[in-house]
Amino acid sequence: LKGSFSIPLTFTADFTPSPSLVVYSIFPSGEITADSIDFDVALCFENQVKVGFSAKEAHSGSTVQLRLQAAPGSMCAVQAVDENMFFKRPETELTSQMVSAWTIRQKNPEVIDELREAGRGCGKRSQRLMDEEVFVWRRKLFPCSSYCMVCFLPQCKAVYHCQGLPHPLWWDSLSLYSGVPSTEDKKIIKEQSRFASHRRLQHYFPETWIWNVFSVGSNSSRSVLVTTPDATTEWKVKIFCLAGRGFGLAPTVHLRTIQSLFVDTTLPYSVIQGETFTLKATVFSYLQQCIQIHVTLAKSSDFHMQPCRRCRDKECLCAEEPKTFTWNVTAVQLGILNITVQTEVLETTAQCGGRQPLPATMRRRHTLVKHLLVRPEGVLVEKSYSSLLCPRGGIMSEEPVSLHLPDNIVKGSARASISISGDLMGLAMKNLDHLVQMPHGCGEQNMVLFAPVVYVLQYLEKTRQLTSEIKERATRFLHNGKYNSPTLLTQLLYMHRDGSYSVFGQQDGEGNTWLTAFVVKSFVQARKYIYVDEKNIQDALRWLEQNQLPDGCFATKGSFFHSSLKGSMDDEISLGAYVAAALLELGQPLKSKLMQTTLRCLQQVVHNVTNIYTEAILAYAFALAGDYETTQELLYKLEEQAIKSGGQIHWSPKPHSPGSTNFWPGTQSMDIELTAYVLLAYLSKPRIHAGDMTTATGIVAWLTRQQNVYGGFASTQDTVVALQSLARYAARTFSTSSRALARVKSQRGFEKSFQVTRQNRLLVQQAALAEVKGNFLVQVHGSSCVFTQV
Repeated sequence: LKGSFSIPLTFTADFTPSPSLVVYSIFPSGEITADSIDFDVALCFENQVKVGFSAKEAHSGSTVQLRLQAAPGSMCAVQAVDENMFFKRPETELTSQMVSAWTIRQKNPEVIDELREAGRGCGKRSQRLMDEEVFVWRRKLFPCSSYCMVCFLPQCKAVYHCQGLPHPLWWDSLSLYSGVPSTEDKKIIKEQSRFASHRRLQHYFPETWIWNVFSVGSNSSRSVLVTTPDATTEWKVKIFCLAGRGFGLAPTVHLRTIQSLFVDTTLPYSVIQGETFTLKATVFSYLQQCIQIHVTLAKSSDFHMQPCRRCRDKECLCAEEPKTFTWNVTAVQLGILNITVQTEVLETTAQCGGRQPLPATMRRRHTLVKHLLVRPEGVLVEKSYSSLLCPRGGIMSEEPVSLHLPDNIVKGSARASISISGDLMGLAMKNLDHLVQMPHGCGEQNMVLFAPVVYVLQYLEKTRQLTSEIKERATRFLHNGKYNSPTLLTQLLYMHRDGSYSVFGQQDGEGNTWLTAFVVKSFVQARKYIYVDEKNIQDALRWLEQNQLPDGCFATKGSFFHSSLKGSMDDEISLGAYVAAALLELGQPLKSKLMQTTLRCLQQVVHNVTNIYTEAILAYAFALAGDYETTQELLYKLEEQAIKSGGQIHWSPKPHSPGSTNFWPGTQSMDIELTAYVLLAYLSKPRIHAGDMTTATGIVAWLTRQQNVYGGFASTQDTVVALQSLARYAARTFSTSSRALARVKSQRGFEKSFQVTRQNRLLVQQAALAEVKGNFLVQVHGSSCVFTQV
């Protein structure tokens, strides 16, 4: 078979970006031969979109004309972002190649059906989804027609923009589109409107300038007046449009904004009330000619001002010769101090500017507003009153709260607020980066930033509340930690060459048994969400096994900063119980040699233990091992030592001293950790009875009252264990019927209400109390428990 033939091909947008031509021939004998060739087709959109400005360069604060051109009836999304942002994250820039890769074809019926289902009920939406009208921009799906724009995100099944006149879709702080501007957007719009006034406020320094949606009329073009921000930078402007003709992406254009004048202030982060500090304002000029300026500090009742005796408020300002103005300021009022520096450009003189006339845009007053935190003197003390209120059978649950202040409080420094959450883990979720207010700098303290994140992820996953956004934030925190200090990588700094971990790493002579077990347990549990090197896990497990004593317990290696594991005659037993529990949590097989020898050691001594902390951690270890009888025996002993009051249950290794000189006496960290271990034991038993859950509820009632204002507890290890136990209790008692009304009111007439629903149960709702001290009543109506904190 010989010969040749030609196939005319016309490549349209449907064939982008890499079509393949397959040619095959069937011989009379039934044999088939085939060949193929790939083509690269440049992406050419049917909707031809263009964007431009009336000028390539503009002064900051001036009005420029944004010109849009697209197919008639197009809805166009415009963004103008500082080009430096794309240098940091180039993958966020929308390109034609990205659009081509994200295009969804009708040949994928499952996706189209899903879009149709989600778009039902949206105005008079057509049942036919045009191929050109369906595309993906990152994780945000927008099926669009002339009637409707729909947002598909994990948080919002469908947010509709339907019928009537088109108006912008706003990108708000929750990372979803809505039909109304967010609070921050409203603020920006308000500030932008001030730029057109004669006195221009210079406190709008955005990285994103335009982020809006505009419609194009029947004449295929539209002009929009926009005001440039206070910044000297290059703006990268991109636009994409949707219409009946489909999608269109315009070539990127640039606009450079320049400032003739720039004012900067030197301020500390905060000052103490009554403190005098030096305020410096430096003025820069980008003009080639010299100008006469007058700089003043606006007066305020919030501070006292003493001008510099040798300083002048009028100067001749020339290019590359900044002038600095100085004032001595004494902060009077607590809170946020507004610093307003006004710079006025005066007429030129013979000595300054050579009497050359200035443009009208130059002869105006520039106003810079900066904020300074004024803190009270003394030491910050935060006291919280927390409770978990659960209405039952239509009966309201309430809790009285009495707020008192000590005599030595700094006048005007008292603040009071209330926080409401429909989820027991809501407050901890909000403050994962600062659960405990204490220094961080050793192997144990670093783990208090790591382990609770894993418990929160496990809880949310078990209760099916884990969204992709929450997971991304949490896993990012596991990597980056506090102040962008990598939590996972930081912990590896405390690792020894033999695979063990210690409080200060290689500075210590040897690894720490307790910390090694803690770290390897946490790493294994975190492996489901982030990458953890398997070698680090196996090295740590091998080190633990090598340090197991002949009787099955573990050698006490390294220095203990954990107070419960030092100074007690049962140290070795407590350590063995902790390691056993850690191994079982990370999934060590119960019948493995390591676990069998460890449990054999604990079983030999369990009946002779007298230390209450050791009993609690032993009960948890045997509960994980599935030893119901031994667990029950230990829990019976613990129940006899329980401290019960007002429906609350907890344990303490020693009685508290009756007298306390503290105005707000605190709870011992040991009490919290001990009580949390007992709760874990009750919730980890092979068989859990109704009486066990009643006891667990009493324990949770006490534990939640010990939480600080950030959702953590007194110290590091008690925070880790307590949050682990609360997460397990919350998962076991989770209910999808989350609807409640929480109300706080005072005797003087103050009242505030909060709605708790299934959609906002993880949200921590907060409000300031109008009265700092007095008697308050917190009430909850509805069908779900509500965590409250005053």
